[in-house]
Amino acid sequence: MNLVFTSKVSKQSRPALEELMFFNPSQFRVREGIINSLERFGHPRLEESGDDLVVRVGKSDAQTLFVYDSDAKAKDPIGMVAFLRTSPSEIAIMHLAVREEYALQNRKQGDLGLGIVLIEKVKEIAARIVGVEKIIFFYRQNAVIRL
Repeated sequence: MNLVFTSKVSKQSRPALEELMFFNPSQFRVREGIINSLERFGHPRLEESGDDLVVRVGKSDAQTLFVYDSDAKAKDPIGMVAFLRTSPSEIAIMHLAVREEYALQNRKQGDLGLGIVLIEKVKEIAARIVGVEKIIFFYRQNAVIRL
């Protein structure tokens, strides 16, 4: 598996991204966290911007990180994370989605699940932003990740 991270996704990937974000078979595992995030930030939606898609969450322009497996035949995203700076010292992870076969429970022993990898990427990004001290992950009982 060769992971590639980017902030862009082609509008040709809309069906795959909709499936990933809105019809993910693993949603039930974090249902309460999803509801918490939706109540706090609003519903995510896909909008076209030129040749690409962007994720908007409620009234916010979320920062989004998509991940691809360059070894896979399909060139659609296999995961995504949407996050937002909610205060000078805090970033909130509002939404996270991973294709089922890349999730932690489906990985070989010793491999990290893609959800954890995406959270670590947000942590790397947050560490480079002056003033950010923590990340709040709304899918896991308001889990706080200190930087």
